[in-house]
This record gives sequence, structure tokens and C-alpha cells, in this order.
Amino acid sequence: MRVIIENLLSADDLAAVRAIVESGTFVDGRETSTLTDKRNVQLPLDSPAADRAGALILDRLLDNETFQSAALPRQVVPPRFSRYEIGMGYPAHVDSATMGACRTDLAMTVFLSDLDRYDGGDLVVDTGNGERRYRLPAGDAILYPASTLHSVAPVTAGTRLVAVTWVQSLVRDPLGREILTDLALSAARLSATPYGPRLRRSYHNLLRLWAET
Repeated sequence: MRVIIENLLSADDLAAVRAIVESGTFVDGRETSTLTDKRNVQLPLDSPAADRAGALILDRLLDNETFQSAALPRQVVPPRFSRYEIGMGYPAHVDSATMGACRTDLAMTVFLSDLDRYDGGDLVVDTGNGERRYRLPAGDAILYPASTLHSVAPVTAGTRLVAVTWVQSLVRDPLGREILTDLALSAARLSATPYGPRLRRSYHNLLRLWAET
């Protein structure tokens, strides 16, 4: 399941994140990958700029109902910030199964560059039934299974700036997460009807059954 989160970051959030990130010093992105043909630059994992900008994004995720419903987060990896200039891209790969003590059930890309500031740079996700390409407005994000083969198409003009992060979910099974997401959304839409409480009961009882705490 792939979930688009619209307006995760407001215009003010974007301005703040961009200013913080651009104040940092970027390094070769191959420092965090075994793929020698990965081509981007990123803030070091211990960068103060990455810590500050990442904290803002984590705060917004904490308050975002769509993210909370779809991810059911138990743990979120501090966001990493990557920049792609002309000719840079990231070949097809699968993310590491664990990052520190976090099992990576889900991956998320937060788009930080306005669409008119670059060309190319699509996030290409192999769905198992063909590829899907994503170039989202600045401030939007996409959440998808970290087990998915994915890539970043080469940038052909301008600069692509993104934040990426990973989530360990309370519910390991992807189908279980999808069922719970559907129930949560349905309960919200039907909250004023007699069906709302029953749907919420089913949601929480399934979460009790499946959650790993």
C-alpha cells in the first residue's frame, strides 16, 4: 500500500526546513550506501542541521492523522536529507531491513523542492504490477513498504531536495496495516452514524490482536 500525505509541511515549515538544511555541509551520498553508482549528496547523519530540520518533520508526523493511521508508528528513524543536482540519481534498490534498533517496515519520502525548480528526479516504485512514478508538490510525502524495489530517476534540470525516513510499525504485516487503515478512515467518515463506534471497536480490537509493543 502506498499512501500520499498532502501538506505534511506548511509553507512556513518548508521555508524553515530549507533554510536549516542549506546551512549545513553536504557530503557524497555513497557514504551511506553500498551502491557505487548512487549519485547524490546528503547531510551527514550527525549533522546539527539534519537534527534540527529532522526534528521539525518528526513533530509534523506526530500530529498528522493520515501518517498515524497508515503507519501505526512504533519508531521513526531521524530523517535524512538528500540533494540531487543535474545528472544525479539513485539506481533501483531495496532499503536495509534494519537501521540501528529500528526494523524498516515502511519508507517515506518528503518532497522539499517546488516542482518548477527541477525536472526529472521521479521516485520510481516497483509495485509488482508495473512501475509508478511520483513527483509530488513541496510539502507532500509518500509512504510505501520499505521492501519495495525503488529508484530515483536522474535529475535533468534544477535541484531536487528531499527528506527520507523509515518507520517500524506496531503492525508488522502489510495486509494488517492496510485493513486497519481502511477501518480508521471508514470510522472517521461515519463517526456521526451508529456505525462509527462499531468500526472503532473493530479497529482497536484488531490492533490489540496484531500490535507488537
